[in-house]
Amino acid sequence: MKYKLLLLDIDGTLRPDGCERIPRENADAVNAVQRAGVKIAIATGRGRTGVGKGLLRSVKPDYWVCAGGAQLLDGKGNELALHRLTNEEMYALVDFFEDYELPLRFTFHDANYAYLGYETFMEREKAKNLHNNIVDGEDQDHHLVEMPFGAFGFAPRERAEQFQQKYGYLGLQFLYSYPGSNGCDIAQTGVDKGRGLCELAQLAGLTPADCVAVGDGDNDVSMLQAAGLGISMANGSAAAKAAADCVGPDAAPFGVAELCRRLWPEAF
Repeated sequence: MKYKLLLLDIDGTLRPDGCERIPRENADAVNAVQRAGVKIAIATGRGRTGVGKGLLRSVKPDYWVCAGGAQLLDGKGNELALHRLTNEEMYALVDFFEDYELPLRFTFHDANYAYLGYETFMEREKAKNLHNNIVDGEDQDHHLVEMPFGAFGFAPRERAEQFQQKYGYLGLQFLYSYPGSNGCDIAQTGVDKGRGLCELAQLAGLTPADCVAVGDGDNDVSMLQAAGLGISMANGSAAAKAAADCVGPDAAPFGVAELCRRLWPEAF
């Protein structure tokens, strides 16, 4: 069996747009591959706390690459690595998003706190069935308890360019999640799903060449490039498709199940 670790993005990959949970067919196929001896990792822009109960149905991953690579955990929830934002990075984001009245939330261990635009987040969560465990953090004080290790905002791409003109020295990356969306993960230089894949492979006694990564968004590009086999879903962004070794089926209705059957036919 050539590939020993399968990393899967959730939204737009395991969970097609419009679905409240991942399709049962995808869950069953991932479980079959896992029973055949392949380790499973969920690689998501969500923090671990943002993956709601029932979202993955029966899938119980061996590992988690969360918050766009900033948080690594094993299947029991033990933290393997964590990369927090600095004070300067966090305050620069808050100041900029406040200036342009843009929604911004930060990822902490207990929840995602919307420092700006809580109502907008809730409207968009409901529209996309995301249920990302967002609480109203407009008091902007939870970082006094712990510094965040993830950030997500809604910013037109021209605003992201303006941020870089003002704060480019910080090296923060704006990684857009879906084609045509203004929602983006905001990460430190060198903190992304690709680095998470490499860190995780080393912890698991593997190499990146042993890994298959499947995703659809700009925030999956580094992971698709780092893996031994990177697969973009057909509904993926142009950047994801360009970074991948190949383009798979559309996420809907059961694209991940189809990929699992192609890659590990012996598991079925």
